[in-house]
Amino acid sequence: MPPRSPQTPAGSSPHVDDGLTSGKITHRHLWQPRTWGTLCGVGRLARRTWSPALLLIAVPVVFGLVLGCGVLAGDALKQAEAPSGSTGFDSSITSWMVSHRDGLLTAVARVLSAIGSQKVLAPAAAAAAVLLLWRRRPVTTLTLAIAWGGAILLYSLTKQAVLRPRPPAAIRLMHVSASSFPSGHATQSMATLVALAALVAAAVVHARTRAAVVIAVGIAAAVGWSRVYLGVHWATDVIAGWLMGATWVGSVLWLSRRAPRSPPTAAR
Repeated sequence: MPPRSPQTPAGSSPHVDDGLTSGKITHRHLWQPRTWGTLCGVGRLARRTWSPALLLIAVPVVFGLVLGCGVLAGDALKQAEAPSGSTGFDSSITSWMVSHRDGLLTAVARVLSAIGSQKVLAPAAAAAAVLLLWRRRPVTTLTLAIAWGGAILLYSLTKQAVLRPRPPAAIRLMHVSASSFPSGHATQSMATLVALAALVAAAVVHARTRAAVVIAVGIAAAVGWSRVYLGVHWATDVIAGWLMGATWVGSVLWLSRRAPRSPPTAAR
């Protein structure tokens, strides 16, 4: 009789042979994601706790990558721009926005633009940081500070490198300065609001972070719309700001989960 295979104990999942445990990798194993994840160390790296030194290296590396991609995207847009600084895509969207302005939409756009400014985001981030420190969440507080401050630095450096002209002054409904690409409001609102939603919801009110993040993304999207409506940004400025802000805050939140946590203190 052929030997019987060992039975899997009740309540446990059957072992999946990735070829590495037995030391025999066949062509069947090459189609299993588990094999490649084990070979490359991705799964273990994603689950393990990183040392503070490794995190100190990873954060600037991610920042440099996001900054580099933003500058390259801005330089690429220059190849399709008219002398005014717009592309055909930008001009069509801005023309449609300007032709459909009315008093109520303008008032809403001004409020949304204010929500995405540092006059609102900075006090909100500072209040959240104080609350997190009071709840003894130093790693979470540092994560929020990095997400907020890094987003400001990202768009500031990208603006200085790309120097894209703003839309014509004749269609602007508010005074602005600095260059156009990327939208600072779109970048900082996406990064700061998502960080606030993900960190505060989980650490303070113990709410579902997914719903909070969806709301934060919706507000950031509305802020970006307001900047195009008010005639102070091209649509591609806003899209770039959303992408940079989302990539930055997503990376920071992912790295924060790799940070070592101090063991909880016993209640007296």
